[in-house]
Amino acid sequence: MGRFVCGMRGFPLSQDRHPRQFPRVRIPIPVVILLCLSVVGGAWWYGTRHRDFLTPPPESKLAAVRASVGFPLRPADHPVDPPAAPGEPPPGNTPEPALRPGDFDLPPNLAEYREDAVKGAAPLQELAALLETKGQAQRALLAWERAIDSATEDQDQMRTAIASIKRLRAGLSDWNTDPAATLAITLHAGTGKSTASILTPVLEDVAREIERASAGILKVSVSVASGRDIPSTIGPAPVALWLAGPVADSRSSEVMAFTLDSPEVLHADILRTLFKLIRGYVERTTFLRIPVAISEHEDPADMLQSHITRLAWQELGIRLNLPPE
Repeated sequence: MGRFVCGMRGFPLSQDRHPRQFPRVRIPIPVVILLCLSVVGGAWWYGTRHRDFLTPPPESKLAAVRASVGFPLRPADHPVDPPAAPGEPPPGNTPEPALRPGDFDLPPNLAEYREDAVKGAAPLQELAALLETKGQAQRALLAWERAIDSATEDQDQMRTAIASIKRLRAGLSDWNTDPAATLAITLHAGTGKSTASILTPVLEDVAREIERASAGILKVSVSVASGRDIPSTIGPAPVALWLAGPVADSRSSEVMAFTLDSPEVLHADILRTLFKLIRGYVERTTFLRIPVAISEHEDPADMLQSHITRLAWQELGIRLNLPPE
């Protein structure tokens, strides 16, 4: 009965209880690889046997392609543009400066580009030239100032930077135009009684020159202390100069002296002495540099503006206003 039911359900009537076993056939790997290559090679040959890859298409066919794509194609015999030489920027592209010029929407500060000075004076000079082309004269001046107070000791680079500082400062207004924001310092002098009357008006003029050289950052007052006159038989009268803060317990610079050889050269002697005094104090108390005279005939009044940067003037005023060490 069971066999009859199985037959009715579509199962074959068989006396075998186990399926037949067929022998396994192994194909060697080299034969498989050869067959694969044969299939690929045959398909490629069959698909390309009638095609010509060497003869360029006729101009009529190229014209039809140009019309279909909507822009002109080069003729087949058009020479290929030579590649740009190594290191040259692509045509039409301006090379990026080595230093970032900063955000022109924000006002710069006196220490602008100070961190970039470690890269040397040449990148700062390139940056200054770029800033001038963009109409950023104030920023260009700051870049030139960093070249002399933080970057270079090379005399040729120094001459270029100083000449550029003179040119740019002549066309710019003072950095500080607010009298309430000035840093007050005092120019002190000590000499004999007869010399004090000659010395005081000259020191007043020098104080105004320092204020102009600092671009309005400093406010300079004058204090002359007089003592006994030295007999003329001993030699010219000595004059001692030093700088200090506005109050008695402010810091002060070293004292530097010269002799009053002639009233006609008194103004120049004061300026030269003050330049040496300021240079020594700033370089001793800050990380800024003040270059020496680059020629024998350099005007000491010009050196106050071109050799001492506005940042150096500001640092001088800040330190002299601190309490004594």
